[in-house]
This record gives sequence, structure tokens and C-alpha cells, in this order.
Amino acid sequence: MSIWRHFFGQDPKQLFLDFNPKDSKWSVVTWNFDLKNPKERQWIIETVGPVHKVIQWSKNSKEDVKFFINHHLVRQRRISEHHKELKDLMTLSVHSTIKSGLETNHEFMVTPVSGATALDIQNETRALQWIQTTFMMLTKALDSLALDSRLILTSAFFSGIEPSTGERVLRVITFNLDIFYYLKSDFSLHIAVFDDKNLGHGESKAPTFQQIIKVTKPQFYDEITKLVHRMANVGEIH
Repeated sequence: MSIWRHFFGQDPKQLFLDFNPKDSKWSVVTWNFDLKNPKERQWIIETVGPVHKVIQWSKNSKEDVKFFINHHLVRQRRISEHHKELKDLMTLSVHSTIKSGLETNHEFMVTPVSGATALDIQNETRALQWIQTTFMMLTKALDSLALDSRLILTSAFFSGIEPSTGERVLRVITFNLDIFYYLKSDFSLHIAVFDDKNLGHGESKAPTFQQIIKVTKPQFYDEITKLVHRMANVGEIH
């Protein structure tokens, strides 16, 4: 089949409008993640559900967007400086994927856990202080990226049922931290934070921080929600 079918097919605008992350069980957004060419900039959205969809926006010497359905490239479109509408649609798709991924966890976060003790509350209070301090430092670092166009955001967001493990997780990778919120079947929230500094993403084997959360899940959910939204705003296509 001719390669030209990728360039002459369904209108990219319509493909963006047809993109609906609400049906997905697993959603991923990455900003400049695992790039082989340091001059390249890349945004990727992936949703796994009844249909596996990927949207990849790349910017180097040329700028283009690719749409994949069930691992097949169905459309590729070169982007010119005049295509502001497509950039806006890509930005909207990133934000809607994140919003949908976060919202799927809302009911879990407000569901109470039985058997919590006073000691649990004490431990959770200390843990929340650690998370708030750490996320505040990450937010300040993100703000510095927003002020300097020479700096590049390298981050990733994952939410839903992880395909390879079957675990329900909300995961954020940004700077040197790999943050896991595991949503357990007993409605407890298990948090683990890994520091991959000088190791590469996913290489640290022992968590820097870990805590089981039963009582104050909404507060921890609020902290990661604010962090992810800041990532998305800083990482918008310009």
C-alpha cells in the first residue's frame, strides 16, 4: 500500500475531535521523554481501551503530527507556522487526557478506609508534609523552565490500569523523581517515590519515600493533581 495514504487521509482536525480519552483504561502523556536526538521536541498521548490510540507531535527541523490506531499509522501531517488551530487541538488533547486520567481516581480517593488508627493519622500528617515540601520544590523547578525557553521539560504522566502488571496506579515522572500512587483493592493508597538522580529513569530500586495512606487520601490526591497540571501548562506547545 502506498506510503502517501498517511499524508492524504482523514482530516487531522477531525482525528483530534474524535479523540476521547474517557473510554480508556490506561492513559499516558509524555513530554520529550527518551529522546534520541537532543534537538528534538516531542509530545506523545497514548490511550488504551477498546481502541489503542497514539498521537505524536514532533518538532525538530520539521514539525509534524502522527496519529496511530491499534499500532498502525493512519495519518501524518506536516505542521507549518500557520497551523495554530492544530497546535491548540494538540494542547487540548493533552489537557483532556490528563483531566480524564485524574478524574478516574476521584471516587477512590474519597472512599473511606476502615480500620484507621491514631498512629495512621500521625504518620500520614508527617508524610503529607514531606510530599508538600517535595512537590513545592518540583513546582518551583517547573516554573524556572517556563521562564527559560532554552530548558526542556522531560516528564511523563500515567493513570489507570498498568497493562503489564494489572495494577491501578497514578504515576508521575518529572526531573529526577518517579512518583507512584498505587490504588489498592482495600481502598488504601500506597505511595512510593524513587529518586533516579544520576541513574536514569526507573533505575533506582529502593524508594526514597513510602507510606500507606488511609485517612487523608484527598489531600495527597490534591497535591499530585496540582503538580500534574503545572507540568501540563509548562509543557504546552509553542
